[in-house]
Parts: sequence; structure tokens; C-alpha cells
Amino acid sequence: MTQTLLDKRLYDVLNAVALKKMASAAAVAEIVDLSLDEVRGIFTELEDGDLVALMGETALPTDASGPVLVDSAAAIYGPLREDPSVLQVADKFEEVNSRFLRTMSSWQQIEVGGRKLANDHTDSAYDAKVITTIERLVSRLEGLLEALAEKDARFRTYVGRFERSLGKVDAGDIAFVSDPTKDSVHNVWFEFHEDLLRTLGRARKE
Repeated sequence: MTQTLLDKRLYDVLNAVALKKMASAAAVAEIVDLSLDEVRGIFTELEDGDLVALMGETALPTDASGPVLVDSAAAIYGPLREDPSVLQVADKFEEVNSRFLRTMSSWQQIEVGGRKLANDHTDSAYDAKVITTIERLVSRLEGLLEALAEKDARFRTYVGRFERSLGKVDAGDIAFVSDPTKDSVHNVWFEFHEDLLRTLGRARKE
């Protein structure tokens, strides 16, 4: 069976929906270089192709969307997957990702007397130390994001999203470290990791 291949506009929107699992047109418009009306129109095209299900202005990816994204990414990012300037920095991501995951674990749990307990965030000095580590790890993504953005400008949106999330954290709203309902540092990192794997055609190592 011939697989549907998406053009770049359709791919960017469907990719954004799939990364978020469920997304409004407004949320997608913030992370792709398209207007809200353009995203609404593409939502309708994707629904017609059975690639998203719409509930009002919110889209959910269908089961059919996964293979289409994989094949479309292979067609769109074929040259990028062979680019040494990207692969050299991408190869270092897994090490940084492992450190990020350990750091997020230390944000969610603290060790007391050899036991892991939920972090109740009453120790501001402990939290500040973890946040500093998170900021350093995010800064280590700069080279990779820059290399990717030179090939596809949409990757620059991650820079802005990380900056906004860390800005909220620095202002005292620590929910923006890992709250799954917000555009938190953890959510942005997770979406970037998934996006990177699909872009490069790689499998998750965890």
C-alpha cells in the first residue's frame, strides 16, 4: 500500500499534535510558523485524511498518524540525517538526557536515611541546587538546537519555550519545573527528545 507523505506544513502541525498527545489550534500555532487560521485549516485537512480527531478546536492524533509521521520525516529530513554537523552534536544528547532524567528524579524525590521520599519542596536550598543543575543541562542543548535550527527554523521555538519555562521557575513558580499540565521544562524536554528521535529516525534507548 502506498503510504501518504505529508508536505512540510501538514507535517509540522501533525508532529506538534502528536508530541503533545492532544493540542488546541492555539497551542500548535505557538510552536509552528503558522497563523491560528492556517492551523485551523490544516486541522480540517488532517481530519479529512483520518490523521487527527477533532473535538472543537482540539486535535488528537489517530492511530494512522504514527506511520505517516515516520515516513514523512524520513522524506523531509533525509539530508539532515546524513549531515555530520547535526549528527556530531546529536550523538552527545543521550548523555545529557540521562543526566536530565536523574536530575528530574532528584526533583521529585529526596533521599532521607537511605530512603527515597517524595520531595515536598520545603527545603528551598535543596530545590535551588536542583534548579541550577536543570538550567545547566538545558544550556547544554544550545549547540544541538542551533545546529537543528539552521536546517529547520521550527527548532528555535524550543529555545523560547525553555526560556519562558525557566523564567517562570526563576520567578518562583516551581510548577514550571515538571508540572505535566503546563509548558514546564520537563514537558518541553520530553517533546524535544521525541521530536529529535523522529527527525533523525532513531529509536529511544531507554
